[in-house]
Amino acid sequence: MRLHIMATGLSGGIGEALELRTKNHPEWRVTRLLRRPSGPADIAFDVTWSERRIAQALEPVGPVDVLVALAGADILSPPLRNRPYAERLEALYAVDIHGTVKTVRATLPHLVKDGVIILMGWDQAGLGKAGESGELYALAKGALTAYAKSLALTLMDRATVYTVAPGWVDTRWGKSLETPRKQRIAARTRAGRWQTPDEVAQVIEALMTFPRQLSTGQVIYVNRGDVLPS
Repeated sequence: MRLHIMATGLSGGIGEALELRTKNHPEWRVTRLLRRPSGPADIAFDVTWSERRIAQALEPVGPVDVLVALAGADILSPPLRNRPYAERLEALYAVDIHGTVKTVRATLPHLVKDGVIILMGWDQAGLGKAGESGELYALAKGALTAYAKSLALTLMDRATVYTVAPGWVDTRWGKSLETPRKQRIAARTRAGRWQTPDEVAQVIEALMTFPRQLSTGQVIYVNRGDVLPS
């Protein structure tokens, strides 16, 4: 299957893992939307731009089969980690919510019929997670998940929409934790371990080629069960 995939957030752990997986498919073409383009297939792009500027940036892309919107604000690492609550909320809104919505809307004129849109959620968004970071991420990813479900209904005859909702993934923040804390978190999951970025990337890879028109608006949980109570 030939696919033209357009993606944001490829500089993150899951994004890097996904890009590696696409290299196993020589018939796939990936257009990377990056703040700092480094190759001929890259497009200068920032989700915080205005919708008009984003649309202008995407004018040259041509038909797109799959949009993968992975861009997200990292409020767990410096410098945002130490910023006031309201500033962290604003960052999540600007990138995860508004940035994703603008990217989707600017992509729709390029999306082929029966195209696929994959957004990023969080497995705890609908369950709740104590603490400021939990509140903030649940708010942002919960809003994005609700948006994806409505978007799926809007595009019912035109495209398939999925939300991928991972649990504890061993990305940059996870690697920054001390071993005892990582072990305590792992012990509270049903799988007893952190997920790898590649495991989440495998799910995204599969959704790109999953038969169209079988389902839409689904939240795909990648966590082998909910986090256990404290």
